[in-house]
Amino acid sequence: MKRQILILGASYGSLLGTKLALGGHDVKLVCLPAEADAINTGGVRVRMPIKGREGLTEVHSWKLPGKITAAGPSEVKPKDYDLVALAMQ
Repeated sequence: MKRQILILGASYGSLLGTKLALGGHDVKLVCLPAEADAINTGGVRVRMPIKGREGLTEVHSWKLPGKITAAGPSEVKPKDYDLVALAMQ
């Protein structure tokens, strides 16, 4: 079942959001307007280690079954989401 997930914090939230989008869920990252524009234009790229592989594997959000988008704090309503996560330092 596809879920709508809101993550507060795009920097730390990108990894969590990518893993959720790999599972087919739609993710909205909440961040500063300039960051939101960059994410909505170019997507998210995360490099992570994979067990049994050497080096890092790059995952691009445009190639995932779920969707990752971004918005500023005033553009989202938490009640519209199935799950809200705080991913800030």
